[in-house]
Amino acid sequence: MTTDQFSNATPQPYGAQPQPQPYAAQPPYYAQQAPTVYVQNAPTNGLGTAGFVTGLLGLLFCWVPALGIVLALLGVIMGGVGISSGKKKGAPTGLAIAGLVLGVIALVPAIIFISAVASVGASL
Repeated sequence: MTTDQFSNATPQPYGAQPQPQPYAAQPPYYAQQAPTVYVQNAPTNGLGTAGFVTGLLGLLFCWVPALGIVLALLGVIMGGVGISSGKKKGAPTGLAIAGLVLGVIALVPAIIFISAVASVGASL
């Protein structure tokens, strides 16, 4: 080995340990990009939500003869369909069950109110 080839290399005496060479310049560090992760959204139950809303409105408006019964029936129908479609898709069915129950509960006072109004009207 000659000093012409390697300017940093110096001849070592026989039996001597080689001296460590200083570190060479390190290549620049580039931050690695995080892997792209695709998250699948949980299935939703739109009919169950609609059944809940219409069942709740049917309960609130059960004293209005036509509107209360229509909203309560829609709550029962959409709640029942929302339960079955939610089970098929794996979507939550809590609001659909609540819509079904609220629709049934709204039908009872609406029918009682309509029958009371009809009996008072018939007695006049």
